[in-house]
Amino acid sequence: MDDTTRPARWRDQRPSARWTLVGILVGALVLFCWNLGRGGDFTFYQAAARSMSESWAALASGAFDPGATVTLDKLSGFAVPQALSLRLLGDSTAALALPQVVEGLVTIWACSLVGLRWAGPGTGLVAAAAAATTPVFVSMFAHPMEDAMVTAALAVALCCWQRSVLTGRWWPLVAAGLAVGVGFQAKMLQAWFVLPALLLGTWLGSASGRRVVRTSVLAVVAVVSSLSWTVALALVPAGQRPWIDGTTDDDPFAMVFGYNGLGRFLPGLVPGAVPAEGGGSPWIHPIPGAGHGTGLTKLVDPQYATQIGWLLPAAVLGAVLALASLRPRTGADGTRHTGAHGTRHTGGDGRVARATAVTVLVWTVTAAAVLSVMHLPHTAYVAAVGVQLCLLAASGWRGAVGLLRASRPVPRYTLAALLLVETVWWRWLDRTGGTPEVLALPAVLAGLAAAAVALVLGVVPPDRWPARRAATEDRPVRRRARRLVAVATAAALLAGPAAFSLQALDAQRDGTGEDASVGTVDSLAARGTHEDREVFHVSAPAVTGGTTPVPSDTRVLVRTALALGGGRDGRPLFLSDSWRVSAEVIATTGRAVLTDGGYSGRVPVFTVGQVGAEVRSGVRLLVERTGASADDPVRQYVTHDPCRLVRQDGPGVRPGSSDPSHLRSGGHAGPADREARHPSGAAAHHRQTGWTLWQCG
Repeated sequence: MDDTTRPARWRDQRPSARWTLVGILVGALVLFCWNLGRGGDFTFYQAAARSMSESWAALASGAFDPGATVTLDKLSGFAVPQALSLRLLGDSTAALALPQVVEGLVTIWACSLVGLRWAGPGTGLVAAAAAATTPVFVSMFAHPMEDAMVTAALAVALCCWQRSVLTGRWWPLVAAGLAVGVGFQAKMLQAWFVLPALLLGTWLGSASGRRVVRTSVLAVVAVVSSLSWTVALALVPAGQRPWIDGTTDDDPFAMVFGYNGLGRFLPGLVPGAVPAEGGGSPWIHPIPGAGHGTGLTKLVDPQYATQIGWLLPAAVLGAVLALASLRPRTGADGTRHTGAHGTRHTGGDGRVARATAVTVLVWTVTAAAVLSVMHLPHTAYVAAVGVQLCLLAASGWRGAVGLLRASRPVPRYTLAALLLVETVWWRWLDRTGGTPEVLALPAVLAGLAAAAVALVLGVVPPDRWPARRAATEDRPVRRRARRLVAVATAAALLAGPAAFSLQALDAQRDGTGEDASVGTVDSLAARGTHEDREVFHVSAPAVTGGTTPVPSDTRVLVRTALALGGGRDGRPLFLSDSWRVSAEVIATTGRAVLTDGGYSGRVPVFTVGQVGAEVRSGVRLLVERTGASADDPVRQYVTHDPCRLVRQDGPGVRPGSSDPSHLRSGGHAGPADREARHPSGAAAHHRQTGWTLWQCG
């Protein structure tokens, strides 16, 4: 295809459309930033971002600690913008979360462009507004989470791919593949959810003589850019790079494709990968009717549907209409064409609209299928279907509004039926999700009112509309009437998710960096009377600054270690057998702390001999986690070598105690039990881990 078609751009649209998009972006920015200085990350990843901001070596290798001795348990591309933000703006909660705000705005912009070029400005604006009011997006883009970067990258990939199909040029196709690669650095195999859809869409949207070449180029660019960082790590000799977390053999590919990939479904399939924990997560709160992260119907369970599924009926309608539009039809001149909606707005042909519809549908099915069969450690995973549902919902709205002009009566009732079903669905989500009535009731009333108006418009044939009878020749009046109906129904359609997302203005309801979930977890249980609902308060804005509270035992540990000479002459502060001990120290001080065990607690970063070597090199302080297993290297070293117990602290330990008997009782919890998963909820920031400080050498 020659570059003869210029893709639609927002700068070419009416001023009202452009300013509406600006308003959507500004509204999203307010929601994202309202509590930006209050919500930090899960301590493990917050510590990594701080480490990468302090050390270029840690940044290049994706290390957990400033000394770059062990990597994160995943590729660390998502933490690179966080680390650079901390380095540029200083250490604060808001600086850590700021890159995710930018990624959220990019996602909304990309959704608007895809919708604009698929089916016109109305579809683009509704898709953007849907993305701005999707609860999981509102929380996720306001907190430092890896899911934000992969979501933005894949939205950009779809936007670039669509431009390549529209214009036939090569650079957008290459850019789409590179964007998939960026998403891979953020969350690995999840970025490939979109790849089958893009490849199929490229095949369908390319001229017959160029299909193989263009599809192959996209596949090669996407795969090569995705694996670039993993290959670079693998090429560095093992002794000159950090130990690869999530592995027992220090293999980056085992971490990516085993621990974070196939090991989630078939443990042990990839040699060298630490087995992923199976079954339901103890950190997902059990609620009536929820699937606790498991089960094929989890995406419509209250725990996840309240975060991602508000526009599900509209998205289903959009998918049905998209499938119907793929059926070739015979025009008045006898030629056959694809009835994909919106072609006249995009400036492309039916092949482009068909390719876009197929790509969005295949991406939706792929992501939903994988999420349905895998265990979801936290809610933000469902963001993998967020962009697609926003686009399909916008498409469903446009199709329903367009059917008001149908000559037959039944199709004219589609919009009324959609709004009514959506309102009933919202009410169920409100009751199961504990939406404050002050937010829920106006949205439900708006939905019912819009459904009633749409029903009246469906009953009255188009040729009997007052605007048409009174101004048969006045086309502007008729267009304004249609535009008013479209705007009103779009606002009503988005009222439900917008009302629920407004809870993010309350600091107690805006989610956390560990489990992006608007609302309160406890309120997900079914509610009874109005009095049972928690009170909704708009918190004072906290756009800048913010610090993560430092537990008292961490302050004691750092103070004691410094007094004993830890960290002198550029040496690490101490060596610990658990990231739960060292993460708080790194996140709050930025000091180097050697850490064994990795995230799972089962990664052999240090052997007993290596612990001894570190002691001889000057790292004289060792920290043993309470309940360490018998094969723990630190525990074994302090048992057989002359080390002095300096202090122990934590739950059930008398402050300042030097009695180690509780550590030698023989009963202990294995590292897999204690360290396999992080807890969900703000309380995790204050979770205390018992420890014992030893001085050796």
